[in-house]
Amino acid sequence: MNRSFFRSRAAEVTAMAAVAASQAGFAVMHLTQSDSVDPVATPVSSYVLTWPGIVLFPASVLALALACAILAGRGVGLAREGFIRFLLGSTAVMLLCAAIFRTGTPESGLTWWAQIHRYTAGAAFVILTVVAALCAVRMRDAEVPDWVRRGTWWVTALAALTFLTTTVNTFLPGFLNGGEWRGIGQRVLLVVLSALVWMLVANSTRVAVIDRTATPATVPEVDGAAVPVATGAVSVAAVADVVPALAGSRS
Repeated sequence: MNRSFFRSRAAEVTAMAAVAASQAGFAVMHLTQSDSVDPVATPVSSYVLTWPGIVLFPASVLALALACAILAGRGVGLAREGFIRFLLGSTAVMLLCAAIFRTGTPESGLTWWAQIHRYTAGAAFVILTVVAALCAVRMRDAEVPDWVRRGTWWVTALAALTFLTTTVNTFLPGFLNGGEWRGIGQRVLLVVLSALVWMLVANSTRVAVIDRTATPATVPEVDGAAVPVATGAVSVAAVADVVPALAGSRS
């Protein structure tokens, strides 16, 4: 698969649908498992231990991974974005591992697969926060819609602050009783970074549309020279150049 596939309309719709499906899955888990999972004190991965989270949790994580993978292939609509695309591809891999290796249970404790889940999920959030910061910096000099530029800065600030809080609450649960409300930070982080992926897909779509409408094309040669025009439209200047040449060819 080459980049033209990732820049297609089908890839764009798939990425948008993947983000929406991911958020819908997490929303359903919160609604249907409110009696068994405390959203304030427990991590998001706890939903995988009961029904329907055992299906919806990995499916939602995989949907977000798919959106990141598509972004890695199509780009985010910025210049010199090779490193950003690499980070998005790495995020997709981390999310894939977090979906495959589930968290531990109270009985099993922190098993090796639970540790893989913990650290790959954490790495995915860290990498996406770095992506947000890089995009926010590079969007200052790019022709990016104002709402995308401002939104990316907000995502960067909120993600960094929330991730720091979540990390402290996880490894130092006694500090400010953070272990009792660490679930809040994780859920905020999930929503914020999902919004980042959605905004990046939207910006990549804007650039893809510009590229498709501005693709150079040519008309049949006139006096040995092809006349460039924009796909789907013929410029006035091009017509002005062609008409005299045609008139001369008839004389």
